[in-house]
Amino acid sequence: MDKKSQVVQQFNQSAESYLTSQVHAKGIDLHWLKDLIVESPHERALDIATGAGHTAFVLSEFVKNVIALDLTPNMLQVASVEADRRNITNISFVLGDAEALPFINSYFDLVTCRIASHHFPHIKKAIKEMVRVLCKQGLLILIDNFVPSDPESAQLMNSIEKLRDPSHVECLSIEQWQQLLNESGFSEINCYRTWTTQMNIPEWLDRAKTSTENRQKIFELIDKTETQWIDQQMIHLQKVMWVCRK
Repeated sequence: MDKKSQVVQQFNQSAESYLTSQVHAKGIDLHWLKDLIVESPHERALDIATGAGHTAFVLSEFVKNVIALDLTPNMLQVASVEADRRNITNISFVLGDAEALPFINSYFDLVTCRIASHHFPHIKKAIKEMVRVLCKQGLLILIDNFVPSDPESAQLMNSIEKLRDPSHVECLSIEQWQQLLNESGFSEINCYRTWTTQMNIPEWLDRAKTSTENRQKIFELIDKTETQWIDQQMIHLQKVMWVCRK
């Protein structure tokens, strides 16, 4: 099974749990997102890998027309039902691939992607697509987990992530993100914030429906490591918000 098929399989089975996940539905970064976009009006926004739609719902408060795109049909169904429940009428839900966006060049003045890019098999291609669909002076707000700079810790974190969720590809370090964005043609790149999200490990595994076998492997890895960012009960996920202007 290729990576994108794994993504669809993984999130089709766990879509409902992402609607109620506190870190996705009520993360502090949603408030920072509001602070950023309220500063200037936006006509058309694209939320890439929208998941259960939490970012798109925020965008809909400030942007005239929002498109929420995702690769997973069940995620779009969950998000669409929730939008109807909230009486949100300015979001269109589109099935699509972050690495081949079905939109013309320079169409959006705002693009967001929140806690999703570590699932993209070809992250450079996805970033290139984000740049392509942004208009001149358009804004990209990208939020994702990041790993430590030292290769051993980074490999351990990504190994645990892949055991938890087979559709995981790779979390990058801050330095890797900086280089990637520098090479993507943005006129401005701002590492806006970094922060830590504490997650209860059993709940974290339950949301991804991690198999019993892989849970055991994860706890075996935890037992072998000496680090402050994970133990038997809690994982401290590092997150970064990038604000880039085309």
